[in-house]
Amino acid sequence: MDTPSHTTPQSLPQRVGAWWRERRHARERPALLRRCPPATAAATEIPASVRAAWAQQAPDECPGLRVDDDAWLRCSLALAQFFEACRLQQSHGACALPSKAADSVWHVWLATDPASLAAWQQRYFDLAVPHREAAALGAPLDDCLARTWVGACSSEGLSPLGPRLPLVFALDGMLAVPTGWAYRFERPGLVHRDIDGFGRTQGSGVLHAAVAGSALVGMGLLAEAELQAWRRQQASSGGSSCGSGVAASDGGSCDGGSSGDCGGSSCGGSGCGGGGS
Repeated sequence: MDTPSHTTPQSLPQRVGAWWRERRHARERPALLRRCPPATAAATEIPASVRAAWAQQAPDECPGLRVDDDAWLRCSLALAQFFEACRLQQSHGACALPSKAADSVWHVWLATDPASLAAWQQRYFDLAVPHREAAALGAPLDDCLARTWVGACSSEGLSPLGPRLPLVFALDGMLAVPTGWAYRFERPGLVHRDIDGFGRTQGSGVLHAAVAGSALVGMGLLAEAELQAWRRQQASSGGSSCGSGVAASDGGSCDGGSSGDCGGSSCGGSGCGGGGS
């Protein structure tokens, strides 16, 4: 005879907290769906079987990752945005995925139904993006992240010179994903900090030098005229690119915090990627 399952009753503060989170998520949902229309169109067509498999399997791969409806919406949109960035950057080379939360969807889909994943990618992004570990991307990791950055910014109509973060870069910080990467736009540019096993950001920032304006121009990802126009704007505004009221949940921030430099191609901030020719 099966033993009946019992659910631990929630306290009043827990019920109030759950109600408040649900209300906040409902308010944020329309803005999330507007951020990157190609990603929204694609993410809404992910099979329900993938959603169900992710809810079961993702916590094993990424302990502490939320798997509620709001988390699924953000993770699926961010993964679709990454594939859109790969499409936009296809002629430039491979892209790196800056989110463990988004990667969890990719991993589960690859494991459960790789044929439908490839067909979905082809339908919405005109290419099937292979999943590659960071070391197998064929280019320095920071260059691959720079391509993702420019493609994702373009998909949301954001400037690649900051300060706002596209969803795929903001996701791990939004969800406080244990062992993920919390990105911010600080002086002098894009940095990330590791998130510990408890979902807390730790350590000094790691600077992604390839995302700086001059580096983007050198890689052919940004026009020199756009960089010069941005520099003139910065000079006329006293060099401030954002105020103190940009919250992480809004998808971007800059706080003038300390940032460490990184050398070579081992800056971190991604474990895998794909795309390129």
